[in-house]
Amino acid sequence: MDSKKVNSIKKRFFKFLTGSYQNIKNPMVLTSDPNAQLNFLITRPNHRLGNQLLIIPLILEITQRWPKSKIDLVVNGNLAFVLFSELHGIENIYNLPKKPFKNIFSYLRTAIIMMTKKYDISIAGNEHSNSSKIFVKLSQSRNKIYNSAGYNNYYPKHISQKPIYNLLKFLEPSLDLSEYKYPKLSINLSTKEIKKGRFILNQLFDNKKAIICLYTYATGRKCHLEEWWLNLYGKLKKEFINHNILEILPVENVSQLNFEGVHFYSKDLREIASLIENCIVFIGADSGMMHLSSATNTPTIGLFNVTDPEMYGPYGNSNGWIDTKTNEADDEIIERIKEVTFKRNVYNKGH
Repeated sequence: MDSKKVNSIKKRFFKFLTGSYQNIKNPMVLTSDPNAQLNFLITRPNHRLGNQLLIIPLILEITQRWPKSKIDLVVNGNLAFVLFSELHGIENIYNLPKKPFKNIFSYLRTAIIMMTKKYDISIAGNEHSNSSKIFVKLSQSRNKIYNSAGYNNYYPKHISQKPIYNLLKFLEPSLDLSEYKYPKLSINLSTKEIKKGRFILNQLFDNKKAIICLYTYATGRKCHLEEWWLNLYGKLKKEFINHNILEILPVENVSQLNFEGVHFYSKDLREIASLIENCIVFIGADSGMMHLSSATNTPTIGLFNVTDPEMYGPYGNSNGWIDTKTNEADDEIIERIKEVTFKRNVYNKGH
């Protein structure tokens, strides 16, 4: 039996297993008191950049409501130590190996350490993730949140907002969240990091022009063709002659632009984010790098041709998305950049 069939059977089995999990509530320890010192566990054992970034709004929601509380995370890989280094309230990061069956003893040792600690609330970082729910199940927590438990009120579609909804409705089922303002992604870049990003850009460009940032890579069918990107790149150069254009390269060090323009490569995600922070707009396909951009203050335009943008698109501030399956996608991208440039110029004049 090949690996795809094995994975398919494994997913169906765990989906069946976790489908029976029901939220467990102990009202005695639940409180809206901002001075409460609660212990939280968020489980999202996945190593991908985007999946780890997408639990940040939940972290921010908890720390804003209960500033004195502590949060432990269950994740895969080492990215969390970098991504969450400037976030308040995180105490322990249980870092599981990316490949558990090849590192079974390390995996079990980390899981057992997590299981020995007691929590007030544990919550699945993604209610569609079997592994997230399994680790909530394994935790010693008086309150366990697996999913929305069938609440009938407005339910957000975005993947990063769902666990926040689940938490708030768990605390107060009658709460109306139809107009709720969910926290956006933020990795809290420091002033020093932002200045470093500005310094690097000054080395790449010998002028003070505003910078448009492109990220041309994505996994699988989400990756737009080289021809598509070269066509867009040509239009951008003609339309925005008073701007610099920078391509951020992926860890694979490939370019859908054939490395034609100015490009930047780094394995330091916070360094990459610091560059993006100093650009006027980021344009890239649905990817971890798109989510990293939306964790900065730079307007982010996500390009979607496969996945659902209402579930995975960048939200908040001037962020948005474009359906690139339409013939008008190029024109829409250009118009979005013009809007961002206009708002920036108006803001700068006012300050």
